[in-house]
Amino acid sequence: MIIVYISLALFIGSIIYLAFFAFKTFKDSKPTIDNVNETVARMQAKTDQIKSETDHLAETQQEITEDVQYKKEAVQYTVDAAKQTPQPFKNIWHTIKGDKGTMTSRRNG
Repeated sequence: MIIVYISLALFIGSIIYLAFFAFKTFKDSKPTIDNVNETVARMQAKTDQIKSETDHLAETQQEITEDVQYKKEAVQYTVDAAKQTPQPFKNIWHTIKGDKGTMTSRRNG
Protein backbone atom coordinates (compact mmCIF):
# COMPACT_ATOMS: atom_id res chain seq x y z
CA MET A 1 0.00 0.00 0.00
CA ILE A 2 2.89 2.34 0.69
CA ILE A 3 4.03 1.90 -2.90
CA VAL A 4 0.63 3.15 -4.09
CA TYR A 5 0.87 6.26 -1.85
CA ILE A 6 4.44 6.92 -2.97
CA SER A 7 3.43 6.47 -6.62
CA LEU A 8 0.45 8.79 -6.11
CA ALA A 9 2.66 11.41 -4.40
CA LEU A 10 5.23 11.17 -7.21
CA PHE A 11 2.45 11.55 -9.81
CA ILE A 12 0.98 14.60 -8.04
CA GLY A 13 4.48 16.04 -7.59
CA SER A 14 5.28 15.57 -11.26
CA ILE A 15 1.97 17.26 -12.26
CA ILE A 16 2.77 20.22 -9.97
CA TYR A 17 6.33 20.35 -11.36
CA LEU A 18 4.96 20.26 -14.94
CA ALA A 19 2.43 23.00 -14.18
CA PHE A 20 5.09 25.17 -12.51
CA PHE A 21 7.51 24.92 -15.45
CA ALA A 22 4.71 25.33 -18.02
CA PHE A 23 3.65 28.56 -16.27
CA LYS A 24 7.27 29.72 -16.01
CA THR A 25 7.89 28.96 -19.70
CA PHE A 26 4.72 30.81 -20.69
CA LYS A 27 5.70 33.77 -18.50
CA ASP A 28 9.23 33.84 -19.97
CA SER A 29 7.98 33.57 -23.56
CA LYS A 30 5.23 36.19 -23.18
CA PRO A 31 7.49 39.16 -24.13
CA THR A 32 8.75 37.25 -27.16
CA ILE A 33 5.21 36.40 -28.24
CA ASP A 34 4.16 40.04 -27.79
CA ASN A 35 7.18 41.16 -29.82
CA VAL A 36 6.32 38.71 -32.61
CA ASN A 37 2.69 39.91 -32.61
CA GLU A 38 3.82 43.55 -32.88
CA THR A 39 6.15 42.63 -35.73
CA VAL A 40 3.35 40.82 -37.54
CA ALA A 41 1.07 43.84 -37.07
CA ARG A 42 3.73 46.19 -38.48
CA MET A 43 4.33 43.89 -41.44
CA GLN A 44 0.58 43.73 -42.10
CA ALA A 45 0.35 47.53 -42.00
CA LYS A 46 3.27 47.83 -44.44
CA THR A 47 1.70 45.20 -46.71
CA ASP A 48 -1.58 47.13 -46.72
CA GLN A 49 0.28 50.36 -47.48
CA ILE A 50 2.16 48.72 -50.36
CA LYS A 51 -1.10 47.28 -51.72
CA SER A 52 -2.71 50.72 -51.55
CA GLU A 53 0.24 52.29 -53.36
CA THR A 54 0.17 49.51 -55.95
CA ASP A 55 -3.52 50.16 -56.60
CA HIS A 56 -2.85 53.89 -56.91
CA LEU A 57 0.02 53.25 -59.34
CA ALA A 58 -2.18 50.94 -61.41
CA GLU A 59 -4.84 53.67 -61.63
CA THR A 60 -2.22 56.26 -62.61
CA GLN A 61 -0.78 53.89 -65.20
CA GLN A 62 -4.25 53.36 -66.67
CA GLU A 63 -4.84 57.12 -66.83
CA ILE A 64 -1.47 57.65 -68.52
CA THR A 65 -2.19 54.87 -71.00
CA GLU A 66 -5.57 56.38 -71.85
CA ASP A 67 -4.01 59.85 -72.20
CA VAL A 68 -1.27 58.53 -74.49
CA GLN A 69 -3.86 56.70 -76.58
CA TYR A 70 -5.99 59.86 -76.84
CA LYS A 71 -2.99 61.96 -77.87
CA LYS A 72 -1.85 59.29 -80.31
CA GLU A 73 -5.28 59.31 -81.94
CA ALA A 74 -5.26 63.13 -82.05
CA VAL A 75 -1.85 63.18 -83.72
CA GLN A 76 -2.90 60.43 -86.14
CA TYR A 77 -6.04 62.41 -87.03
CA THR A 78 -3.92 65.51 -87.63
CA VAL A 79 -1.44 63.57 -89.76
CA ASP A 80 -4.26 62.01 -91.79
CA ALA A 81 -5.85 65.44 -92.26
CA ALA A 82 -2.50 66.87 -93.33
CA LYS A 83 -2.06 64.05 -95.85
CA GLN A 84 -5.51 64.69 -97.30
CA THR A 85 -5.18 68.49 -97.41
CA PRO A 86 -2.99 68.76 -100.54
CA GLN A 87 -5.50 66.91 -102.73
CA PRO A 88 -8.31 69.49 -102.24
CA PHE A 89 -5.81 72.27 -102.85
CA LYS A 90 -4.66 70.52 -106.01
CA ASN A 91 -8.26 70.16 -107.10
CA ILE A 92 -8.89 73.85 -106.46
CA TRP A 93 -5.69 74.76 -108.29
CA HIS A 94 -6.58 72.61 -111.27
CA THR A 95 -10.11 73.99 -111.24
CA ILE A 96 -8.86 77.57 -111.20
CA LYS A 97 -6.18 76.85 -113.80
CA GLY A 98 -8.64 74.90 -115.92
CA ASP A 99 -11.27 77.64 -115.65
CA LYS A 100 -8.74 80.24 -116.80
CA GLY A 101 -7.87 77.98 -119.71
CA THR A 102 -11.53 77.64 -120.65
CA MET A 103 -12.00 81.36 -120.15
CA THR A 104 -9.10 82.03 -122.49
CA SER A 105 -10.47 79.64 -125.07
CA ARG A 106 -13.90 81.27 -124.77
CA ARG A 107 -12.39 84.68 -125.41
CA ASN A 108 -10.47 83.46 -128.41
CA GLY A 109 -13.43 81.67 -129.83
